Amino acid sequence: MKYGLIAALLLSLMVLPTQAEEKTDARSQLPRLRTELAAGYYARGQYDIALQEIEKALDADSSYPSAHYVQGLVYMDLKEFDKADRSFKRALSLDPNEPNANHNYAWFLCSKRKAYREAMGYFRAALKNPLYKTPERSQQQAGLCALKMGDVATALDYLRKADYVQPDDPQTIYGLAMAAYLQGDFAGARGLLLRQARLGTPTAEALWLNVRLERKLGNADNEAGFGKELRTRFPESEEAVLLASGKYD
Repeated sequence: MKYGLIAALLLSLMVLPTQAEEKTDARSQLPRLRTELAAGYYARGQYDIALQEIEKALDADSSYPSAHYVQGLVYMDLKEFDKADRSFKRALSLDPNEPNANHNYAWFLCSKRKAYREAMGYFRAALKNPLYKTPERSQQQAGLCALKMGDVATALDYLRKADYVQPDDPQTIYGLAMAAYLQGDFAGARGLLLRQARLGTPTAEALWLNVRLERKLGNADNEAGFGKELRTRFPESEEAVLLASGKYD
């Protein structure tokens, strides 16, 4: 599943002056404005122009954290992961307590590098900041990351906190369903997936979990139906490849 949209949703927070940046003088205005422009181009998928604006921001102030942060997001979407890693690290070296930077770097490490344990440290760093306005985002993604490394107990702790704050988020509900599935609570997993389905169009992840769940329950017709929907909606997805290869668990 592509998470570029999630990163784009963070831009309005990201390009505001961070705690360290608020202490700088008027010379920070040019890099901030250039970074805001870059963020806008990034959100529209105009990556080449976004990178040009970032270069202008860094020419004005090479120590401006948010410029490195947006640069990391652009490189991440371009799948230039080594460059993205360097940009995120540079942003955090300049402002290590910035929660949104910690959150996005953690997501990058978990989803693109499969560095799950390292990612959890950055999620925790984001959540430690008392000024973090949307900690439920990091709770959700930390929970999903914990699931990927098989730590169901930690995943449930984070996901339940996220669900309490924002109870109708499809990703959180998917995570809770996956946790229930891994614990063998198939009835609970089905109920959560039904709850998720009422909230909107299913994702490849959710359809794949439905396939696996119905297979466990011995419902061949339901399994086939979800499999067909997965192949139709998301033919190039990792989940469709797993289905085609018969790798259910």
